[in-house]
Amino acid sequence: MSTRNNGARLLATSSPAAPTAAVLVLHGGSATSSVAVRRFAPAVLRLIPVAWAIAAHVRSAAVYRLRFSVRGWNGDGVAVLGDARWAIDEIAAAHPGLPIVVVGHSLGGRVAMHVVGSSSGASTAGDRSRVIGAVGLAPWVDPGDPVDLLRGVPIAVVQGTKDRIVPERSTRPWLARAAQAGARIDSTLIDGAGHAMLRHFRRWHRLASDGVVTVLAAVEQPART
Repeated sequence: MSTRNNGARLLATSSPAAPTAAVLVLHGGSATSSVAVRRFAPAVLRLIPVAWAIAAHVRSAAVYRLRFSVRGWNGDGVAVLGDARWAIDEIAAAHPGLPIVVVGHSLGGRVAMHVVGSSSGASTAGDRSRVIGAVGLAPWVDPGDPVDLLRGVPIAVVQGTKDRIVPERSTRPWLARAAQAGARIDSTLIDGAGHAMLRHFRRWHRLASDGVVTVLAAVEQPART
């Protein structure tokens, strides 16, 4: 679809004639790496069937995948966060007024939680669109990541009990802070599943799709106070 001047690429998975929502799918990466992300990188390929599953399950959604410019978070995440915000602007311009759900795996999950939980998460295209919630698939989150703007924001989280890269227990501090800040969190654990989403992959794909549906449904309901 389009390429950012630093090498990030936004790719369309589905383009319904009259979409009612948009979904941005973000792949994983590493804590530190300035290496450019390649087209056939395993982290990129891993999210293709996830995007397909979401497109098949939520037929009225325009689904996109973002290929980051670099593999790593690299301290403050400025490069990957910039890529995601650029992609949100591109989607907002293509689909004015549509709600956007961000789905991310691992590092992509951390990016998703940042863009939905910061003032920069909303598109700079103004009121044409907005990020309404996020789905984290084995998300890598740091206890100190921002939560201040998460009140009422729906977040679906899917994790595996055998994840050795981002153990479920390591995400609890941030999820607790997010819940305390008012985020509407829906969590699911897959028994025996690991970080790569290979074991029980059909369940990962279904739960990713269900997470999008959950987020979209949640914004139609008033948050509990």
